[in-house]
Amino acid sequence: MTQLFGWIAMVLAVSGVWMNNHRMRLCFVLWFFSNGISAVLHMAEGMWPLVVRDVIFNCLAVHGFLLWGRKKGTGK
Repeated sequence: MTQLFGWIAMVLAVSGVWMNNHRMRLCFVLWFFSNGISAVLHMAEGMWPLVVRDVIFNCLAVHGFLLWGRKKGTGK
């Protein structure tokens, strides 16, 4: 089951990069779920530095989603 979730996280992450390259805001949603799955998998294996990285990446995904949702030129 761990392998399946690893593959799902990988597909979501790669799809997110593709969407980012095409300036699609949905990339951040995919990364949020990909990083969340990865964090759980890393936690189960006791890989704490990677859990911290996944949490930071999730925060950055939320930040990017919010930034890309703002109207251009307003700063808000």
